[in-house]
Amino acid sequence: MSSIREAQKIFQAISDAELNGHPSCLLMITTVKGSAYRRPGAKMMMAQGGLMVGTLSGGCLEGDLYHWAEEVMKTQKPQIHHYNLAEDDMWGLGIGCKGEIDVLIEPVTVHQSFWLGFAEALQDDTGLLLVMELPDGNRFYQGVSGKRVSLGGQLSDDVSGWSFPVHGQTVRKGTAIWDYLVPPARLVVAGAGHDAKPVVELASRVGFDVYVLDSRQLFNNPREFPWATNWIADEKEMGESDDWYGAFWLIMNHHQARDEAALSLALRSHPRYVGVLGPLSRTRDMLKKLEVTSLAGVPLFAPVGMDLGGEIPEEVAVSIISEMMMIRQQTAGGHLTGRDTIHLTS
Repeated sequence: MSSIREAQKIFQAISDAELNGHPSCLLMITTVKGSAYRRPGAKMMMAQGGLMVGTLSGGCLEGDLYHWAEEVMKTQKPQIHHYNLAEDDMWGLGIGCKGEIDVLIEPVTVHQSFWLGFAEALQDDTGLLLVMELPDGNRFYQGVSGKRVSLGGQLSDDVSGWSFPVHGQTVRKGTAIWDYLVPPARLVVAGAGHDAKPVVELASRVGFDVYVLDSRQLFNNPREFPWATNWIADEKEMGESDDWYGAFWLIMNHHQARDEAALSLALRSHPRYVGVLGPLSRTRDMLKKLEVTSLAGVPLFAPVGMDLGGEIPEEVAVSIISEMMMIRQQTAGGHLTGRDTIHLTS
């Protein structure tokens, strides 16, 4: 999955390397067949002197890729390298994945206007599409505003009528790679109790932007929740409910009146997910008091979480975030054992 957070980290590292006088490259997986450590859109950077930020294969291929990256840094010409990880004669080093991947190695100079603009657009944290003809054709990026910036002219593919997917993804269209970078899913955690802390940390670690909603500022603050994106003491700070369209919500105040208020707000915001901590009977009682007569089309999960047998807060957090990841990634969940493929096919 293509991540705007990963791209921000990679381009910051490229900029830092350039400031220190080291040329660098952007490396991105463009195609995967079969099993591989990461999927199309995964990125890392390599700079002169052996600096690497990120990973594409968990360490299996990075050494060989750096050899080619050094050549790209010298020639300033992009290259694509194909790896068949099932070829034991070449890669018989205990590599667990047996698929095939293509990796683009792209020379990037951040002070060049095109890449400078792209790096700045990444910081806007809005949807961004990067299209590159492979291996060394035209490039352009375009944001949700419709502004397009090109390098090298026009692409041969028709780019009219495109829209951003729900989550970041990278696809091949003809001779071009289309890299959709979208903002992370937003998660509103209603309740700043002790058991919310591992939820907020784990959610942040797996790529959610987390907003803690609780009027008790003694508990809801950066000291208690350093992993949060924001700390909201008053619902009025959130603006209109439509501003939270498609957000994830977790109701865990351990106080029925506050939970009812948060649940009401969540249901009005066209949520992608609403999880309610506690027994189903309690949630039904809250819905009755809120006079909710129909849940058609409402993604309500009560009790929240996967059935992992968790009891302590850290175990419960794993259960809850596992369920949220299942919804975010649009998978059916379940066991992986016995499956021929793990990831969604691209």
